[in-house]
Amino acid sequence: MNEDKKNVLSLSLLSTADAFKAIHQEWNELLATSKANTIFLTWEWTHTWWEVYGHAHQLLLLKIQDEKGTCVGLAPFKIARRHILGIPYRQVEFMGSCEKTHPDYLDLIVAPGYHSAVTDAVWNYLIAHKNLWDTIYCSDIPSTSETHPRLNHLAQQAGFVTHLKQPTLCPYLPITTSWEEYLKSLSSNQRYNTQRKEKRITKLYPMNLEEVYAGTDITVALEELFDLHKTIWNTKGEEGAFHTHPLNKTFHCKIAETFSALGWIVIYSLKIDGKTAAILYAYRYNHKIFYYQMGRSPAWAEYGVGQVMIKLILQSLFKNGESTAFYFLQGTESYKYHWTKAEHVNLHLCLWNQTVRGKIVCFVAGIERWGRNMLRPIRRRIEKILSK
Repeated sequence: MNEDKKNVLSLSLLSTADAFKAIHQEWNELLATSKANTIFLTWEWTHTWWEVYGHAHQLLLLKIQDEKGTCVGLAPFKIARRHILGIPYRQVEFMGSCEKTHPDYLDLIVAPGYHSAVTDAVWNYLIAHKNLWDTIYCSDIPSTSETHPRLNHLAQQAGFVTHLKQPTLCPYLPITTSWEEYLKSLSSNQRYNTQRKEKRITKLYPMNLEEVYAGTDITVALEELFDLHKTIWNTKGEEGAFHTHPLNKTFHCKIAETFSALGWIVIYSLKIDGKTAAILYAYRYNHKIFYYQMGRSPAWAEYGVGQVMIKLILQSLFKNGESTAFYFLQGTESYKYHWTKAEHVNLHLCLWNQTVRGKIVCFVAGIERWGRNMLRPIRRRIEKILSK
């Protein structure tokens, strides 16, 4: 497929719930051919997200077709109303982002050979309708994607101010060797510490790892996860991911029901002495495991059940040979790097409209960014003092 077909592409706006629902099959067929084929860009994830959170936003789902009417591109956008230092503004964002659901690997969904043409068509639409928005924030785009450099080029060429925020690192573990070979690649300290923790538990109590895929067991396991996760974060004076937004639990219950019917979810439950010590909530898609969240019982904290659980899960994945990678997702928590050194880099591109409001928001964002940079070393110093 050659890029010279870009002149015959047509773009349409899907702005209704019925139109969003009707594109289900087309969406996933396109995604399967796209470089952006990930769980967080499936129609099921995106549509469920919109059903739960969409009432607060304006749908901006763009569909791009070739001269034969074949869908070759989708831009799964929304327009959100945001505030910065008390100033309201309208922001174009990927669906799923910015609502504490933390999806990674977001992007335009594009057929092979059409990336520049589709990105150009999307940009031209946004420029033609710039009265609808003040800023564009394309978050969590893989650094290997063609979207970021093309969009950044088009924006700068048109005289727009752009800013690339601090990249997000997403550790992941390729599953390409045997379990035994993988163990040899770990540091001796990691092997020793994990084996010591596991032996300490099994010497005192019976322990087993259970996998939950579907049915009422999914609902029960999720409720346990919500409670355990909240308990851990409450000890830190925070609510945790499932409780920071009033609809987060609703969303995850709905997505679990949808995914379980497709075989796209697995919840691991670590039982020690017949009691739930930890639960790990993950998605299974395109031969990859996406580790979303874990909840741990404080009663077993001294036994390092989180690390033991991850070890048992990875061991089972290496041995069954059905998965090609285990994605830890965004965040540079040290425990992730105990298991892998590989990481993906996701980029966050901001650009501002050249309207009066857009320029004001751009100016205020610069002040806020400067303030954060000035305060960061002070905050780190205070945290260091308090941790002693």
